[in-house]
Amino acid sequence: MSYSGMYKGTRFRSILELSVIRQLEKDGLILGETMLYESTTVPYGKTKIRNYVVDLTLPEMKLLIEIKPVSRADNKNNRSKRYGAESWCKENGWEYIIITEEELDACGERLTLEQASKISDVQLNERALRALRRKVALHERKKRKKK
Repeated sequence: MSYSGMYKGTRFRSILELSVIRQLEKDGLILGETMLYESTTVPYGKTKIRNYVVDLTLPEMKLLIEIKPVSRADNKNNRSKRYGAESWCKENGWEYIIITEEELDACGERLTLEQASKISDVQLNERALRALRRKVALHERKKRKKK
């Protein structure tokens, strides 16, 4: 399930996106300066051209990054977007990568909802906060049962 919110004044659409952004910050990139969120639009589609907004743009590295759960990274719609982004990158001398939780787990830290809620620069949306309250309540019930 995807929970969204704000991080340093920039909206994120999932905890996975937040995790990747935080990992890139650890690597020295700065959100809003050297790392731009949803700032690049590329065309995609064969018969009807649509616009696809890529998750992250790293202009200094000429790199576009899409962040998707592995379960959705290769579905038909995302495949079409990927082909469009790869074509755009080839024409413009950029590179395009998709980061899933598997890549993040291999080289970084994937945040949980609980961890995200404790980051001072994170403001979770109401849906995420309700889920967090449910998880805390469930944990408390389990704790009381064990006593």
